[in-house]
Amino acid sequence: MQVTAASPIREHERPMSWARAMVIAVGFFFLTAILVGQLPSYVFTISTASTLTHFEQGMLALSLLAFGFGLIALEVAFLYDPKPLIPWILFAVVGAGIAVVGGFLLFQVWQGTWPQQIPTEQQKYLINPGWFQVGSIDISAVGMIALLTGLGMFSTALLTRPVLSGSILGPTRDLFVRFGLGLALVLLALYTTLLTFAPTALGGADHPAGIGNVLLFLAVISAIFALQVWLLPVMVANRQRFMPAVYLHGVVGLLGSVAIPLFVIWAAVYPVVNLIHSVDAEQFWVECAQKTNIPGSCTFSPFTGYIICAIVFTMTFGLLIAGLYFWSTRRDTVILGGTIGMLYLAIAASVIHLDVPGQVPMGLIIAASIAVTAFVFTWATQREFAPVSPQQLGCTGQWLVLGTLLLIYLFGFALFSMPNFFEIEALALFYQPGQGGLHDAFWAFLLMGGLAALQFTIFVRRRPMSALRKFALWTMLAGVVFELIGAIQGFTRDILVSGLTAMEGAHAIFITGICFTLAGFLAALYGAVRARGAISIWPLIILVPALVSLAFGIVIYNLIVYPELIQFAFVLALVGAFAYTAVGPDLEDELALAAGNGNGANGHGQGAEPFVVSR
Repeated sequence: MQVTAASPIREHERPMSWARAMVIAVGFFFLTAILVGQLPSYVFTISTASTLTHFEQGMLALSLLAFGFGLIALEVAFLYDPKPLIPWILFAVVGAGIAVVGGFLLFQVWQGTWPQQIPTEQQKYLINPGWFQVGSIDISAVGMIALLTGLGMFSTALLTRPVLSGSILGPTRDLFVRFGLGLALVLLALYTTLLTFAPTALGGADHPAGIGNVLLFLAVISAIFALQVWLLPVMVANRQRFMPAVYLHGVVGLLGSVAIPLFVIWAAVYPVVNLIHSVDAEQFWVECAQKTNIPGSCTFSPFTGYIICAIVFTMTFGLLIAGLYFWSTRRDTVILGGTIGMLYLAIAASVIHLDVPGQVPMGLIIAASIAVTAFVFTWATQREFAPVSPQQLGCTGQWLVLGTLLLIYLFGFALFSMPNFFEIEALALFYQPGQGGLHDAFWAFLLMGGLAALQFTIFVRRRPMSALRKFALWTMLAGVVFELIGAIQGFTRDILVSGLTAMEGAHAIFITGICFTLAGFLAALYGAVRARGAISIWPLIILVPALVSLAFGIVIYNLIVYPELIQFAFVLALVGAFAYTAVGPDLEDELALAAGNGNGANGHGQGAEPFVVSR
């Protein structure tokens, strides 16, 4: 009898858990929102502004950034596929030199030695219809791109030997990745908190201090370096699937299809506008505000802007459709394209907003956030972190999918509502502190993010929950809702000073929420002690955040800075208890009873095996 070897299972044929599919879908959602939503809107705004200054600055910045990505992709192809063709030290020296030049440009602009935009009004030899418009080159953007490109080339070269030899694998890589991501998240949390509640410590919202921008820049490069350390060994181990994609996306895509065309547009748009104006007497394609300043006051008409926007939208939408088409047959090529696209757009959001001091930190915050999203997306595409046995979702599972995606959407919208960029109206994003200093976007960001993390954790764990844990979870959630209602209404009196006779309706609602959360907290603590004993890790996880929040609330109450921080302390005290309800232990007999009675995570009596999709 003839024996034939079974063909290996391809990536798209392997089962995938719902949790992993959700993370990948979220990554594609944000990539789609930026490519087909924000990018065309940005191009329309700068092409129809009062002058073409921002248009030329943006085209040059995006062109140079694509050129930098292309250089790094070419470096990866030379050093890692399959072995170094050029000594890695050469790329390290070149990268260090480019980074030094970029840092020098930024330092000169920061010191005021050089103007931020050139040509200036005094440089008459550069200003004529056949040359560049005033301020068409942003030196700070050029310096930032050079600095990031040089650092990327330098780090890629330094990682050559550890990656190719395999010495970086294992605990070493895990340490670098976790430290990089942790540092990025800590710096982001620190800066956004200070910016929201103590902007004077950063120099004010409109004129932030340099130290704050340095911290955010460290967050950006830390997140990108973590992704680089994790991804390069994966690419080397799967060279046939990734290395052709590096050349395709980096060299052919960004360098050949983005950098060169955008550079040509930057160099030609000013004389072309002047030429169109000379033959467009009705100002149908080009509009000029001052007859004595042509083409300096000229810009594209809204009609032309819509055409440009449609062209950009068609190209980006076509890329996304191509990605969906090749998802089953060239999955890693699509994944690497999405990762490179996210990193490119992350840095682009920063370099195109360097001309106004107040926009610099917001651009860096967005850049670091997208870089972290790119890491999570890429990691999820290569690792399975939830069971994949084929089981139906069930009622609870379906809600966890829909609810978690909705919360992630609200979480992302709250983050993108913080910036105040010049294209604010086109993007329909805004964030202004409310009456009494209520910082809506900041709190929505924390609340939606916390709820999304809670639901996603339950979704990944997919274990049945005892009645005690369910009681604690729903009681605390109801209490938090009551506390939020009371906090939104606001307090005008202090009942700790004036007594209960001064109680208002908001106080009554808030105290009701405290009673609910206290009951849920005690139930969670009782469940942890009963399952693992009083001297164990889970009681500490529940009690430590509560004690820290108590001390934090007392300090804030005595300082009388922001009353909303006191309300935040009540919610923060429940972090450990919520963690117990999501992943904490139960008595074994209660787990068996929950699974047997259909109280598992899927709600259909399927026990502990729900939430899986086949592809």
